[in-house]
Amino acid sequence: MSIEDIGDHHDKAMWHLKEAHHLLGGLLPVVPPIGEGQLPAPPETITLPNENQLSAFYGSPGKSATWQKSNLTRFNFPVNDIRLYTRTGAHLRDTTGDDLDDHRCHVKVAASLEAALKEVLLTLGKPEFYRQGWHLYSGCWNYRYKRGGSSLSTHAWGIAVDINSEENPFHQRSTTFSDAAIDVMERHGWLSGGRAWGKDWMHFQRAIPFITGGSYYSTNGLPDHIEKY
Repeated sequence: MSIEDIGDHHDKAMWHLKEAHHLLGGLLPVVPPIGEGQLPAPPETITLPNENQLSAFYGSPGKSATWQKSNLTRFNFPVNDIRLYTRTGAHLRDTTGDDLDDHRCHVKVAASLEAALKEVLLTLGKPEFYRQGWHLYSGCWNYRYKRGGSSLSTHAWGIAVDINSEENPFHQRSTTFSDAAIDVMERHGWLSGGRAWGKDWMHFQRAIPFITGGSYYSTNGLPDHIEKY
């Protein structure tokens, strides 16, 4: 059963519960709607490394089968119809049998990534989640170097995720994502490439990025709950 189905069943149950509550004179407790207080709150402060400290914080990156087995795990998306790269792209698979599409990331960031994406869905609602393209997955772990650079990308550790690269390409200065959705990602420690560099809005990483002058983070600083490692 998907989170949308759970929400539908919950809403119907809530109606019946409220009716019973009314008939019995308020003797029954009313359960809050799904999404209200039902997600574990992220820590009050989140400690993150900068990009020069990734190996100290997450361990050395790698690509061997042994490294992958020790350092990567599967994370779930909050819906079961994730598309790869584009709105007409291939469907991502559910490999764990829980009716939710999943893929791989570093073991240390899986829980926060799942919680962030789930809260984005609950914050936006399903129609807006899809309109902004949060269901368009563009990759996480990928042992590679930065575009045009000589240092490894944060993707090489599996601590960065790209969402909706088709409509948020690397050099584009605008984004399909709302501030509310980006704020949710930040609340869970997933910092925005767009707010760090003024471009690459598809990119979120659980590390403090190098910050470009004139960018959102340059002007406003990092979120208050982010603590430097």
